[in-house]
Amino acid sequence: MQATIPGDMQVKRDKYQRIEQAVERVKAGEQEAYEIIILEFERQMYTYCYYILRNHEETEDAVQDIFIRAYEKLEQYQRQTTFSAWLYKIAYNHLMNIKKKQSRWLKLVNEFKKTEPVVQISPYATVIDELLTYLTPEERHILLLKAVEQYSFDEIGAIMNIKPATLRKKYERLRRKLLEHTSKGGILHGQTARSHL
Repeated sequence: MQATIPGDMQVKRDKYQRIEQAVERVKAGEQEAYEIIILEFERQMYTYCYYILRNHEETEDAVQDIFIRAYEKLEQYQRQTTFSAWLYKIAYNHLMNIKKKQSRWLKLVNEFKKTEPVVQISPYATVIDELLTYLTPEERHILLLKAVEQYSFDEIGAIMNIKPATLRKKYERLRRKLLEHTSKGGILHGQTARSHL
């Protein structure tokens, strides 16, 4: 279990209040306050989208679209969930729509890849880049939301519309999948791999 630093909770509460106040200001007609929300979440959204889309231009477009959609739907946001989780739900749905549109094209690309020799992943690739190449888009979403963003299974369930118990099983399966890969010669070995998951 991770130790909590006393100041951490206060920082989280301050951030939560700052975001909630910005949301209320935007709902009241102060459009400029939306910039506070963008500045707070832009980097997180970019990282999340990039590891799903794996293309900088597509990621930039997706992040812009997500913030536009969130702005348009802001009246629907209620405090039963955190604004962050609500924004990730919009991002998740948007990314899934993008992936559906790409699916036919990806099938063609995958057929082509079968005829090509397997290319060794660059030794300079980051650990997370290498590991994510072995996951499906759904598994990437789960891993990023759980291990990187540190959402609970309940929160991820709300974002992805999957039961928390099902998510736990999927998360354990993807962990085993990654650990098996690392034990077969991936760039991580043994305990080092476990520390990243």
